[in-house]
Amino acid sequence: MPTTSLIAGAAGHRARAALDAGDPAEAMRIHLRDIVRMPAPVVEAMFGNPGVRAAFAAYAAAQITDNEAIDALGIGIECFSALKTPATLVEGDLSPAHLRERVADLALTLPGARIVTLAGQGHTAHLTAPDVLADTIRDMAGQWAPTRSSSSFGPVSQVRMPSNTEEP
Repeated sequence: MPTTSLIAGAAGHRARAALDAGDPAEAMRIHLRDIVRMPAPVVEAMFGNPGVRAAFAAYAAAQITDNEAIDALGIGIECFSALKTPATLVEGDLSPAHLRERVADLALTLPGARIVTLAGQGHTAHLTAPDVLADTIRDMAGQWAPTRSSSSFGPVSQVRMPSNTEEP
């Protein structure tokens, strides 16, 4: 969500140019290094493995298109302040700082938003802890379903969910 700046910006244009030039691996290098903000030595080490490089390259077209679609939303989140639907925003405590900042910005704008932080998880909890993520979604649905007709959802709250390896 482009809360205060675009997600991809100029790096997105460079990634698109690399993809259009037939170099999906370079497009993903740019994505990981300049958009995700992964340290360049880590990206280069990963891409030194031909299997990893090929796996990322296979997702390049979809990833670059996603970046462009997100940036097309424009900067700013004020339009969300008029929403009356309850919202639970899910993040991982290992998610990149820029993503957690965007979640916090959005939570301040959405009336009654709740942030759930998944312990020990990053941006891919759907892969690394699908059961924890599913439980979080079920919990949210169970809490809000009875109050669907309410017009006031209260202040922003934050919940920390244990990882699938922590004791509850």
